[in-house]
Formats: sequence, structure tokens, C-alpha cells
Amino acid sequence: MTPEELKYQTLEIFQRNRQTPNAEFNESRFLDFLLTPPTSKNNIKNSFKGVKRYYRFFEDVELTFGICFTLSDQDRFYSVDQFVKKTKERIGKGRGNKMIIQRRLDQKKNYSIHIILTFIFLVVISFLRFHWTSVIVGVGYSTAMWWILSNELRTKQHDKKLYEIIKAQK
Repeated sequence: MTPEELKYQTLEIFQRNRQTPNAEFNESRFLDFLLTPPTSKNNIKNSFKGVKRYYRFFEDVELTFGICFTLSDQDRFYSVDQFVKKTKERIGKGRGNKMIIQRRLDQKKNYSIHIILTFIFLVVISFLRFHWTSVIVGVGYSTAMWWILSNELRTKQHDKKLYEIIKAQK
């Protein structure tokens, strides 16, 4: 795949994951333009909405090209050309991609946050019994647990799908 084709496909994925597709953007800091209005330089990960779009973009690129970005790759802010170069580099590292996805799948999940939130919830409910505060805490707890667990399940599904794609590339 030529760099021009790779850039075209990357920009298609970028447009697909933007809050406002086909709006103008600055190629030197294109990831900031996933949100509307764009974030200030390299601040996309300073909001829940920005983090969601940022990582979904990376996941879409991974599934499209059958590659795995390392955590340090995902912590950098790229221009379009730098991102295309990094993607091309990852495409050329088939064995490295297999190792990364295997490590992701083998990683043990830590459910301590779930246990802590459940304990706090139970303590509050036991002190308050049925009171308007316990209802508010219950709604907050349920929302937090739903958000945490849905993200974990989504990541697990993404990793399984990516594993199948990478395994098929032999």
C-alpha cells in the first residue's frame, strides 16, 4: 500500500470518527479536530467525549489495517503525515502486532474499582435506608458501573475481533 493510499484511507477513518465530518481541520494536529469545536493543541484527552472519540479512532484504524498500536503510540499526538508513517510502520510489524494483541488478551482484569464502588454503595445505603439521598447514590452508582463495565466489554470485543483479523493475515 502506498503512503498516498494509506493517507486517503486514514483520512476516511478520521472523517468517519469525527463529531462533524468533512469540516475543515489542521493536518498538523488533526486528532484535536475529532471534536467540534476542536480542542486546543493536544488536549483531546482532557474530556470524556474527547477520550472516547480519540480511542475509537485508534480502534477503527487498528481494525481496518489489522495492526496494534502500543500504549506509547496512543499517547502521542501526530500530524496526519506522522500518523500515516506510524501506521505504515505498524503494518510492517506483523509479529509485533501478534505479540501486542496476545498480551492484551492475556491481561488479567482488575475489578478492584468495582468492589470499592459496591462497598461504598452498600455502606451509604445501610446508613440511609430508603431516603432520597440513597436513591441519588444508587443512580450514580449504577451509572458509574454501567460506564466502567460497558467500556471493558467493548474493549474486550475489539481485542477479540482484532485478534481474528491479525491471525488471518498469515
